[in-house]
Amino acid sequence: MTTAKKDKHKFNPVNERVKYKYRQHLARVAQKDVKTIDAALKHIRDFEIYIDFAGFEKYNGHVADKYIRSMHSRGLGESYISNNIWCLKEFLRWLERQRGYRSKIDYNQIDYLNMSRNQQTTAKAVEYQKSYTFDQIIKTIRQMPDTTDKEKRDKAMISLQALCALRISELRTVKLKSLIEENGQYFIYVCPKNMSVKFAKTRHAHFMALPEDIIQNVIVWRDYLVSLGFKESDPLFPKVDNRFTHTNLLEQTIRKEEIKSDTTIRDVFKKAFTSAGLPYIKPHSFRKTHAIYAQSQSPEFLNAIRQNLGHKSIDTTLNSYGQLSVIDQRRIISSLDYY
Repeated sequence: MTTAKKDKHKFNPVNERVKYKYRQHLARVAQKDVKTIDAALKHIRDFEIYIDFAGFEKYNGHVADKYIRSMHSRGLGESYISNNIWCLKEFLRWLERQRGYRSKIDYNQIDYLNMSRNQQTTAKAVEYQKSYTFDQIIKTIRQMPDTTDKEKRDKAMISLQALCALRISELRTVKLKSLIEENGQYFIYVCPKNMSVKFAKTRHAHFMALPEDIIQNVIVWRDYLVSLGFKESDPLFPKVDNRFTHTNLLEQTIRKEEIKSDTTIRDVFKKAFTSAGLPYIKPHSFRKTHAIYAQSQSPEFLNAIRQNLGHKSIDTTLNSYGQLSVIDQRRIISSLDYY
């Protein structure tokens, strides 16, 4: 078998019916979200392309070996290959139990889809994640203009991210009613009923004790939207349309619609930080900023940040976001006096 040239119009009708049933299985039984299902089906289609759209019953251990070698020969990354064969194995294990395939797929040969231990370790390795310091973030926010509605919105957006480090989908879909004050303290009530939330986990994302002007950027913006007639269910960071009038003056209109693209959010951050003379780092990196700062505080504070970030385990906070910089690592180790 040879790797077929990708053709989005090519398909096997029998395979398509099987994949449709598997999609239903992932959604109803495994309760996977749409993105996870789409990713799994993409990996399965990659395998179909390799077998030139033959039936899935053609799978065997020999095919598995050649398929894995073909992915390495194409220069695909270890992480991609690992995800691909994991999705394919889950699919084949489901398929082996389906009528018409029970005698055609050897369950034991599904495990032939594997990588060496070194390759598995490489696939799991995490690239060092850069992040800003709070000082850099605060300085950047204070340098941002706030004359137009869009500028005010963007400044409030980055301020909120500095305060509670939301995931980008949460930042994009946060509502006015999500911003809550209790006993003089503010927090975002992250609720999947109102926002796009990973794993649909509800949590309280409390504001960090940053300077008052950073907090006020968010509060004043919220109050401004209310004065314009925005309701509780409207987005905190709505679309702002730009257009020029017949006299060639710029006119901005705030719409009661949430921003649809994560790319739009990233562009706001990119413009702000590059204008401040800093390299662009994704908004998600603010979560690492919070985690690294928490490591220099008390264990109780670190656990509170864990809850703020929505992590079930402290290991996730430390392993995913808590890697110290080399400079901090050196400082901490060298500061201990043995004598």
